[in-house]
Amino acid sequence: MEKLIAAIPFYTILTEEEKMFLSQNCSIVDFDSREALFKQGSFAANIYFVLEGYCKMTYQSGNKKKIVYIAREGEIIGKDYILMEHYPYSTHSLTTSKLMVIPKNLFRKICELNNSFYLKISNKLELKLQETMEWLINLSFKNVEGAMAMFILKFCNKNFKDIGLSRTEIAEIIGYSRESIIHTLTKFEREKLIKTKGKNIIIKDIEKLKEIIKYG
Repeated sequence: MEKLIAAIPFYTILTEEEKMFLSQNCSIVDFDSREALFKQGSFAANIYFVLEGYCKMTYQSGNKKKIVYIAREGEIIGKDYILMEHYPYSTHSLTTSKLMVIPKNLFRKICELNNSFYLKISNKLELKLQETMEWLINLSFKNVEGAMAMFILKFCNKNFKDIGLSRTEIAEIIGYSRESIIHTLTKFEREKLIKTKGKNIIIKDIEKLKEIIKYG
């Protein structure tokens, strides 16, 4: 348990008392693929730290869904709602995943006691949020081919190995229909820009994809 807890960002900044407090109150939970961690609008009780696997965060408005972020190993889910009563989005595991579950009130107490830990965690997450917002804003200006190329360069690499996103999930990320996703992937494969194998997409011509992003 202690080794797993030590994987939390900036763990070394915590005092021995804070480390013990954390280890005595958190738990390690295994999730199956596509299992719900929490649903949008439900009471926000916990913070989650991803030890293994991937998790998608989805915002829903009416019948429309938008995947706003995919968390991977080493990332925290929930710092953004630490002062909120309810979860602002739903989160599901994308793959078999292992997460550390930390009661929100406990995490907040540690942040209040250890200002250095709070500032470093906040800065790390602020940078990640800024990066994500810039990517989503750029994505919103792209046609389907440009958006698809952006998705491929971001998610079809070693940083997201074996993530296994469905065509519907890709559509929920880039904001185009599932049919448009399938059509565009078929076109890219025909032009030898990519190769598909089940849910996996393999990049074959990265420079051409970058060109599509530039002009798409």
